[in-house]
Amino acid sequence: MPRTPVGFAGLDPEAVRLGKRLKEAREYVGITQGEAAAHLKVRRSAISEMEAGKRGVGALEIKSLASLYERPTSWFTGEVEPPVPEDVSFLARTVSKLSENDRGELANFAEFLRSRSKAVKNV
Repeated sequence: MPRTPVGFAGLDPEAVRLGKRLKEAREYVGITQGEAAAHLKVRRSAISEMEAGKRGVGALEIKSLASLYERPTSWFTGEVEPPVPEDVSFLARTVSKLSENDRGELANFAEFLRSRSKAVKNV
């Protein structure tokens, strides 16, 4: 008995959702398909097929891409959404690349902003 295609153009809807998340994360961190392919040691077309939902993505590939794209693996599988707003996630990723001294300065500035915000609310 022939199998009935699922989803758009016969693609599995879960594979399509995963592919969209992979593409979104890759583009957000500014990595090309070629760079992602080199990281996984696959052809660039394999990344294109993953992002289109046409190729399965193994657990080790998801883990490797999650590290490259700076996202938890559960975000790709849809198990959880990022626990913080995207702009805060961006700031955290950016701050993690600063020196310890610069992070301390940024923490002081954040504390200043927080105290200023509290003072404005109390007026």
